[in-house]
Amino acid sequence: MLLNGRGIRELNRRDYYGLFSAVFQEFSLLEATVAENVAQRVDGIDEGRVWACLEQAGLTETVRALPQGIHTHLGREVYEDGVELSGGQTQRLMLARALYKNGPILALDEPTAALDPLAESDIYRKYNHMTQGRTALFISHRLASTGFCDRILFLRDGVIAEEGTHQELLARGGGYAELFAVQSRYYREGREQNEA
Repeated sequence: MLLNGRGIRELNRRDYYGLFSAVFQEFSLLEATVAENVAQRVDGIDEGRVWACLEQAGLTETVRALPQGIHTHLGREVYEDGVELSGGQTQRLMLARALYKNGPILALDEPTAALDPLAESDIYRKYNHMTQGRTALFISHRLASTGFCDRILFLRDGVIAEEGTHQELLARGGGYAELFAVQSRYYREGREQNEA
């Protein structure tokens, strides 16, 4: 692995890791306050920044409704007054955490998997603002969610099989277009069954 032409093993590991903000499918929610979860620290938390990141992640109304707002404890294993968030709310909290860290490289691995379609659409609308001035990697199996990406790498068997924009890959008619057609058909059929 190279970063700007240098092997990453030559770099200070802590400094290298500091370059990345990430939202993974698997994550750990801290038994701590909302603010501590977002900032990933106990002291020196910039509460204004916490609120700004919660706003970008679409979680402001939820947190404002909690008993102590950003000072509300999450989880019930440590705190009796702890609050449990839904899967989608927790995923948004992890997005706020990544935004608070503010690394120049933002990696989002299926960041909307636990969100309903309306919440997912809201994240996509905010995506350009969230990623402004950063390198952003958006990893998804749902090809309907990749239309806003500047450059798509379609992987097959561990290698890059196709590369281009959403429209270019559809026009090419390769594996990306085939998979997109299958997924689109699945969603259409599901919608038709729900309407029947």
